[in-house]
Amino acid sequence: MGYNDAEIPTLVRSFPPAVTRYLQDFRLQEVRDIVETLLYIYIAQNSSSSRGEGVGVVEQSCYAYTSGPLFVLAQAGLIDSVSWHGMKVISATAAGVEIARPLVEARIRALDIESLAHDIHEVVPTLLAGTVRGSYVNKTFPSTLPRTEETFIGFLLNNCPGLFIECERFAARLKDAGCAVLAYAYDLDTVAPDGVVYTFPPEFAYILKRMLEAIDPDLREHYDMLLESFCSTFTVLRYLATGEDYDRIRASPGHRRELSRVLSVLSDAIYVLEQVPQADGVDLSRFIIKDRDLYDARLRDLGRELMAEVAEKIVIDRSTPEPVVVPALCKGEVSPAPDPAPESLPVAPPIPSVEAEMEDEEEDEEDAWDDVSFGDETDEEEVEPIPPDIVLPDPSPSTPAPAVVPRPGGLDIFLGYAQDGRRVYWSPGRLNNGHMIILGGSGAGKTETIRCIASELAAQEMPVVLIDFHGDMAANSGNIRSYKIREGGQYYFNPLELDPSIDEITPLRATSDFVDAISINFPTLGIQQRRKIKNIIKDCYRMSGITGKTETWTRVLNFDDIEDEIMNCEDEAIPAYLEDIFDYKLFSGEEKISIPTILSGGITHINLNALPENLRYLFADLFLRRIYYTLQAMGEIPRGTPDERAKFRLFVIVDEAKLLVSQKSGSKTAIKAVLNKYATEMRKFGVSLILASQLIAHFNEEILANIAVKFCMRSENKKQAQENAKFFEVSEKDLLNFQPGEGILIIGSEKMNVRIVPSTERNL
Repeated sequence: MGYNDAEIPTLVRSFPPAVTRYLQDFRLQEVRDIVETLLYIYIAQNSSSSRGEGVGVVEQSCYAYTSGPLFVLAQAGLIDSVSWHGMKVISATAAGVEIARPLVEARIRALDIESLAHDIHEVVPTLLAGTVRGSYVNKTFPSTLPRTEETFIGFLLNNCPGLFIECERFAARLKDAGCAVLAYAYDLDTVAPDGVVYTFPPEFAYILKRMLEAIDPDLREHYDMLLESFCSTFTVLRYLATGEDYDRIRASPGHRRELSRVLSVLSDAIYVLEQVPQADGVDLSRFIIKDRDLYDARLRDLGRELMAEVAEKIVIDRSTPEPVVVPALCKGEVSPAPDPAPESLPVAPPIPSVEAEMEDEEEDEEDAWDDVSFGDETDEEEVEPIPPDIVLPDPSPSTPAPAVVPRPGGLDIFLGYAQDGRRVYWSPGRLNNGHMIILGGSGAGKTETIRCIASELAAQEMPVVLIDFHGDMAANSGNIRSYKIREGGQYYFNPLELDPSIDEITPLRATSDFVDAISINFPTLGIQQRRKIKNIIKDCYRMSGITGKTETWTRVLNFDDIEDEIMNCEDEAIPAYLEDIFDYKLFSGEEKISIPTILSGGITHINLNALPENLRYLFADLFLRRIYYTLQAMGEIPRGTPDERAKFRLFVIVDEAKLLVSQKSGSKTAIKAVLNKYATEMRKFGVSLILASQLIAHFNEEILANIAVKFCMRSENKKQAQENAKFFEVSEKDLLNFQPGEGILIIGSEKMNVRIVPSTERNL
């Protein structure tokens, strides 16, 4: 943003000579990614929730850090990193700031303040400025409603939903213009990031100043006074309830006056101590509590009164505006969640308010798209090369788009047609990562879309593995190997088998992974029971003559031996948990599924439909872990390879992917599930993930931060539409009215409506 591709060479020449020399051998797109990553870090480093002073951004927030830009920036001396409680925190160095600051300042100067003031409720910047209670301008705003009301802004947002929607729209507009990013909020005194927030640049105060100048002075003064009053009462009530914030009350005359008022209301529950000399010289009332129950009840009543007053006096009631076109200043913002808005694309209208009663969500996938066809699609023999962008130039809407010839070293997967007739391709080798998510309700065409993508990949001799929980994902064409996993079936794999060529999988690691996967799928299994299972497996390894020495790993640990030990275990709960595994002979059989065969090409269909539900997910979890270690043993894909096909060793497609993603318990992630590991680590080993589910909420921030392409198809009901519409910045009506095979696609730096061409109309 603030520059175009043609200007990049000139831009780079303005960098320090050492940086210019370092970047001179990189391609144009790589330089763009590097610069955008630096700009992202420069803004996102304000995400420290305790300080807001630009101390750094958590590494997992950095959208492209697995694809090379972070390494380049560190080598060029433009970023630095430190570790806090196991978190890696990245910040721009002085040299990096020198490059990033003028580019961000150019974006801010290009902001259309008049348009913002017209489209965003005029009280929003006043509220943002008025909620600053510290020595710095607060440079973050939550991307979702706060879970608690521990801060004043959290209290306001939770009691004024309209206020949150307006503030979020304001922050999103700044993000679209490159003047804000999404990043993990974190506190340097804690051990983990907590939620995603909009983060603003150091120059955010200038944006607020210009916005405030566009607001009626009387209105601004009214809200400033109102907020000051609310903040004093909120702070005093928190102090009286928890004993916190004494220093802030002592420092503010307004807080002292409010404290005296509240103590008078509490007079029947406390003793006010008269004429008690204060060493600090501050006239602050002192008291002791005489009736704790009455005291707590009075505080609760005062809190409810404040909530009601806030809800009454901060009311934002406005009609939904027409969509407006906001000229973006550049393409391709680096961001951990959702991909940036494209240049000159219209901004979607605000999200409608959520109704109190919503339809029940039905998550059964029953895609029935076999007979769908599009009348304007025909087979063509003309050819036209693909230009550098993701999609072809606009043909006449009345003229079907021509087919294309493959680019040398390119990997272009045909998806379907845009509204104007353009052919739309997915080119994973050109993006920051090769991952994709596909969302849609029952009957939307999600499964057929998966089949089409798998067949297109197989036609280009790329290996694909389909993890199929329902048995309906098998492609209709291409080289397909189908393995149906069933009771006493023919096919199996042994998760405890070792390979001397893969030293990452030791007996201890295989044991830990096996027990970890069981724990995910049987969450009520106790700690002591997990320990007993580990000890049993380790004993079985030892009895089979398998030790930590690789020369013993050619021996095989038979699952029947483990079954005998488990079923005779003194703890009766352990056999009850694992009985299905042994009854179904889940990890033993006649023919072993070969990972090298899968990697050789074609489509490998792992059909898990015949298994009980809990065993489907256990098998998939352990099978993906084995793939992970096999590819890890092959080493990383060389950085900077020009051959896009060489960047990928395997495409993994998973339906019902939510079942293999880390779920949250309270505010912390309970268990690190296998797909989180894939999304964050496996790109460098050549894996592309294609994950399908019904709702965007099924994927946590860690997954979304590492997905470059998102495709949202028709929602099954209003609740699904509400969930997905906010993320994709479209209307609920659009998501409910899509036809089978239609959806909104975010790919690279473009967002567009796309119709997938079904497999019955493809010539593969």
